[in-house]
Amino acid sequence: MKSQPFMRFTLRDILLGADWYFLGMIAIYTIILIVFHKHIPNVGMFFMQNVFLSLTIISIATLGKYKSGNFFVNIHRYYHLPIIYVIFMQVFVYISVLNPHDYDHVLAGWDRALFGGNPTEYLQQFAFPALTEFLQIAYVLFYFHAFAQSIELNLRGLYEEAESVTRTIVFGFLLSYVMYVFMPAIGPRFTVHDYASISTDLPGLWLTDALRTIIDTGDGFRDKAMDPALQMHRNCMPSGHTMMTLMNMILAFRFRSKLRWVFLIMGISLIIATVYLRYHYVVDVLAGIILAFVALGLESWIYSFLRSRNLIKKISMD
Repeated sequence: MKSQPFMRFTLRDILLGADWYFLGMIAIYTIILIVFHKHIPNVGMFFMQNVFLSLTIISIATLGKYKSGNFFVNIHRYYHLPIIYVIFMQVFVYISVLNPHDYDHVLAGWDRALFGGNPTEYLQQFAFPALTEFLQIAYVLFYFHAFAQSIELNLRGLYEEAESVTRTIVFGFLLSYVMYVFMPAIGPRFTVHDYASISTDLPGLWLTDALRTIIDTGDGFRDKAMDPALQMHRNCMPSGHTMMTLMNMILAFRFRSKLRWVFLIMGISLIIATVYLRYHYVVDVLAGIILAFVALGLESWIYSFLRSRNLIKKISMD
């Protein structure tokens, strides 16, 4: 009996750049789990989660190549957002083992040395509810910028460009997670300001409080009976919001996205929001800007290496 095509394949036939980046990050996570298994709670659960993620990625890639129709092709093009979030959530398990220290005092000190004071305190004089509302919305929409650009380019038939956006943004996200390990921090809303007073200091209009709650929940604040500073993820340095937003803007102009001016306006607003809303120190933002260019160059080099080894499948033009 002749075997079906999808029963005989190699990874180089099915995987795109973003798939390789995900699998590489999962491999790094798994190595950390093995090396530090005595210090990580629920190590078996995280190990199985990594196995499941790897199998899911490979299965999606396989179905995207060998199943007819566009359904699985599109799943392969757009599955990245939930995987990114799962990988994001897991990195903080390892930060608590690899570098269980907060560096907020260092980052706040750098801000004061550069600007003669705390930038978040300085910006408060310009605050008013409509501005706060707009910047809070801009900050939340960060998660959808690259996703929207990928959809737009695919709809225009620019499949290679869309894949380039996807894999580059995925690489940038993963690089930012690695960088969190070096200087874990929770941000000025806890260290420079009183977290409990943010709604009084920076009131919005209709959506601000709800959007803050969504962000805080995503950042680990689940139990209101506990000190939120003890629950929040240490993900301030570098500013991933700045890093990914700048990368997306650069790619939008590189590929002549029809949304490039929207990304520019909302992107600049988002970068301002990172400090105005007290999520980041200015030095976090500066680090994010530098790392955006590092990520663009490094990803290009790694992708060229994978292609030179014939490890990347050709882009589907369906």
